[in-house]
Amino acid sequence: MNGNNLQLHKSTKVEYKNNEYNFCSQHCFDHLVKHFSEVSMTIDAFSKDTILKAEAIIGVKEKGSNLIVYFKNEDTFEKYYRK
Repeated sequence: MNGNNLQLHKSTKVEYKNNEYNFCSQHCFDHLVKHFSEVSMTIDAFSKDTILKAEAIIGVKEKGSNLIVYFKNEDTFEKYYRK
């Protein structure tokens, strides 16, 4: 979720508000708690529906990109990459 950029690093799963999130540090967890309504939601890259990041399927914007995009289900995931 860090700026919606793919960054490979160690993380820890934490349950918050009945969903699992992965955090690399206490600072990142504290940021989610403090700014939950701003950082926990995103837009499905295909349908444009608002979705919770913790429940989303994650992909990359395009081949070779490190920009993460989110999908509400496998259907919108598949349609995005078919277009």
